[in-house]
Formats: sequence, structure tokens, C-alpha cells
Amino acid sequence: MPAAGATRTARGLPSRVPPHAAARWAVRLREWGISAQDIADRAGLSVTLVRRVLRTTLQDQTVRDIARTSADAILGIPLPHRRTPGALGAPGLTDSAEASWLLADLARAGWPATTLAHRLDVNPRTIAEVRDKRPRLHLDLALRIRRLHRDLISLDPAGYGIHPTDIARTRAAATRRTTATAA
Repeated sequence: MPAAGATRTARGLPSRVPPHAAARWAVRLREWGISAQDIADRAGLSVTLVRRVLRTTLQDQTVRDIARTSADAILGIPLPHRRTPGALGAPGLTDSAEASWLLADLARAGWPATTLAHRLDVNPRTIAEVRDKRPRLHLDLALRIRRLHRDLISLDPAGYGIHPTDIARTRAAATRRTTATAA
């Protein structure tokens, strides 16, 4: 049985393709609130490759081709469905200062980033980026973080299945981050 690449070549499909179509789709995914890291995770690619594809401009003809499998992986990511049918969500970007503070507050209360990420339907790295260094984020995500903070801040994480050692570790890390930024 021939290898998959040999079959594609026999059918006239090149193994490397220009990244323009994948770049247009990746930009559209970003507009819907999916981060480069989330795109990479869903496509099974490195975040470095996804960021390179996102920087591709349609006018740039000197850009390096990418593997057809990588382009197909990006093009195969569906647009996320919105929580309210027919609504486009909150468009645009906003400053992340409030969301960063709210996520840090939840960490001080003992809520781990993995739990918050699961409830927000994002990657835990996205939570860390917003909390620590991302200057702007999509307004839709900022509103979801505000809602999540309102719902969780008065609750005890242990009552929701979070292990006490995870709560203690999350609180200690939040204290270290607070101390580091104050110094």
C-alpha cells in the first residue's frame, strides 16, 4: 500500500501549499474569539506555526508554503457556535485590566485556571495570558469572565470538587504573583 503522500502526489496534489487560505480562516477564527494557542491545540499544530500563518498577508507572495496537512488542519476547525442563537456576541477588543483583576481574584479565592478555562470554554493558557500579560482581549470573553466571577467568587471551590491541595496551590501562586507585581 502506498504512503499517503505518494497517493496525493499520484493524484496531482502537492504536499506543500501556499498558506493564504489557511491564514484567512485563522484570522476569521481569531475574530470569533479563538486564540492562536486554541487554534494550535484544536489543529494539533505548534502555536509558532499558527502565529506564522496568522502573520501571512494576502499580498505577500514570498511567504513559505506550509504542509497541506497543516493547512487542512486549520481549515477543518469549525467556527464556534454562539451561546445565543443568531447573535454575533460582543464584537471588538477591550482592555484586559478588569478581566485580569477578576481572574486574579478568583485565583486568590482558590479557583484553578483549569477549572476556569473549562467553564469559559478556552485553553488554560488563555486564562494565564489574560491574567498575567495580555493587554487586550475580545469583549465577548471579557463579558464571560465578568459573569463567571460574579457566579463563583462567593462560592467555596472545595464544594465543587476542587481538591484542597489544588485550592492551596492556586492561592499560593496567586499570592506570589501579587507579591511579585507589587515589588
